[in-house]
Amino acid sequence: MMRQQLILLVIENIIYKESMLITILMMKEGSLVFPGDKLATSEELLPGYGTYDMGGEIISTLIGNFFVDKKRMSAEVKPLTSMPLVLKKGDVAICEVKQLTEAMVIVELLHIAGKERAIAGEKDGAIHISNVSKEYVSTPGRMYRIGDIIRAKIIQVEPSIQLSTVGDTFGAIKSFCMNCRTALVKKDSVLECPSCERREERKIAKDYGEGNINER
Repeated sequence: MMRQQLILLVIENIIYKESMLITILMMKEGSLVFPGDKLATSEELLPGYGTYDMGGEIISTLIGNFFVDKKRMSAEVKPLTSMPLVLKKGDVAICEVKQLTEAMVIVELLHIAGKERAIAGEKDGAIHISNVSKEYVSTPGRMYRIGDIIRAKIIQVEPSIQLSTVGDTFGAIKSFCMNCRTALVKKDSVLECPSCERREERKIAKDYGEGNINER
């Protein structure tokens, strides 16, 4: 009898510890999240609006606020913007890097600084290698990686959206480890992964890691 009670106590302790771990893993509700952010595990929540399941982790696809749909037990991201917004030259955009070529950074525009409206029309833009930095850049792939969240200035709207990250307020504001996809933290002039300690180079904005999406 004593043996059975001891086994039950051990099992209850394990279940309690696992539930505490799950609570720690889930991001705090109401947090501002970016595409690529890990919100929870698939053991905790189902993927909902603005999220998807990747290898057992629920990942954000939008800039917005994270919340849990209690009825569906799903992770949801509420977008920051709703009404359409027409782009203009000089706007400062928050973008996600989608593709890299020898001479271009292809991005998707996610948000316009200081505007609480969704972007109307075309959302894909390009940063030519000459507009990446005032310093010499041999290839855009040295400065940015796919999935990086960057701040850039719109320098042309028609016939195609062209942007620039020249200047210390422009560049990556959030980047992810190429090895484990953990958000990188700034250490001196380089970025480091707190999980695997990998160090990576980026062209970063001076406020990297602060989550300022309305800085202009």
